[in-house]
Amino acid sequence: KSWSNFDEETLSKYLNSNNLIILDFTADWCVTCQVNKISTLNSNEVNDFFEENNVKLMRADWTDKNKKILKFMSQFNRYGIPLNIIYGPKNKKGKVLPEILTKTIVINGLDELK
Repeated sequence: KSWSNFDEETLSKYLNSNNLIILDFTADWCVTCQVNKISTLNSNEVNDFFEENNVKLMRADWTDKNKKILKFMSQFNRYGIPLNIIYGPKNKKGKVLPEILTKTIVINGLDELK
């Protein structure tokens, strides 16, 4: 499953369609972000869960410290990365995950929002 680029309009469409969504704010220079990808987001177990539950994957690249992305993050009182937010039918406002991700955190977090 591939990640689409973050776009607020697309996020709204996904929310209106009651999708499960994970939004990953990342940057090339963010070591923790890269570790989260290797240990969790790119793991077979998590990707199988994404596939089986048709989770929409969105990635916001903050390598160049884009103002639009910062404005969106600031709605969650966050001004740095890593930042991962999950959404689902039970929580359309978004739930912020811990900075260090594990497979269990991601899978259980999304499961709770179905």
